[in-house]
Amino acid sequence: MMATDHAIPTQGTIVHELIDQLKHVIIIQDGTIIKNTVKDDKITIRLEDNQTFIKTFESDNPIVSKNQKEATCRLHIHVPKHHQSPHPLHVFFLQKDTDLKHNISLEIEAGAFLTYNEYLHAQKDVTIDVVSQALVAHSAILEYHGIANFDHNTVSSIHRIARAHDNARVLYKTAQMGHGNTHQDTWINLLGPMAYGEIKTVALANDAQEAIIKSLIEHSAKHTEGLIEQYGVAADTSFLVFEGVGKIHKGMKQSHAHQHNKGVVLGPLARLDANPLLLIDEYDVEASHGAAIGRIDEEQLYYLMSRGLSEKDAQRLIIKGYLAPLETLMKNDDMKEHFQRLLQQKTQ
Repeated sequence: MMATDHAIPTQGTIVHELIDQLKHVIIIQDGTIIKNTVKDDKITIRLEDNQTFIKTFESDNPIVSKNQKEATCRLHIHVPKHHQSPHPLHVFFLQKDTDLKHNISLEIEAGAFLTYNEYLHAQKDVTIDVVSQALVAHSAILEYHGIANFDHNTVSSIHRIARAHDNARVLYKTAQMGHGNTHQDTWINLLGPMAYGEIKTVALANDAQEAIIKSLIEHSAKHTEGLIEQYGVAADTSFLVFEGVGKIHKGMKQSHAHQHNKGVVLGPLARLDANPLLLIDEYDVEASHGAAIGRIDEEQLYYLMSRGLSEKDAQRLIIKGYLAPLETLMKNDDMKEHFQRLLQQKTQ
């Protein structure tokens, strides 16, 4: 793929500086690729203006189907058999003038490996509608990192769907760091034996924000394993919901489904609900779920303030501790720094 490079409009200092630090970058603004520095000729990256790929990614979800038909931008990424992509692929979706209605399709063929880093960023009052669909073939690996950062009046809907075949590994690690009301839904369907799916999410809700985070791992084959972890902080008058579902169908023996939720509530008017669910239709399986949600420890806060920190700085330190699990999973130092800067910005 030929590299292209055009002037990048300012979309906020934080994201602009991150772009300057990274290699193997694709920037899509308002449905157009304005920068492409990916130098891997074996990976196919293209924008599609037709609906030929919809048959490959059929869905009975009406929200997903509507997006497939109406998307103003369709990004298709294909990794051929046994190709081990040596560098993470960084894809930025920047909205400047219009609503965002994107559809992303990832095809990871047998034995291939890809790290896909996705950045969703908007600073204007727009509507975000993103659907990402991945097909991960036999013994392939997809590591998917997603960070969303939207302005206060932005309303966003993000659906991520993956289908994993035998021996495939699909790992989703996402951070919801924006200010606007949001709905995020991640679903991994384990279609082949020995497939592994993982969804790890952190979310910080503040002001009067409402955020609904749903994670589903469906076991549609024997000897599959799924893990859901969700970490959140609700501050001010915000409302944050975690819903996690591990679903094991009848006959899918020796499958494992595990889930953990952890969160903290800052302030008397904030609310955080965790709804861990197990839908088990088979006896010969292993499954567990748990949730630990509580209000900030006043003694801990007082101790930090007694050491010279302001109340705001003390709260920021506690929030950082609760959201640390995602940061430790990020392999890219620039991405870790970006996450920290977004956290700093949102807790000012």
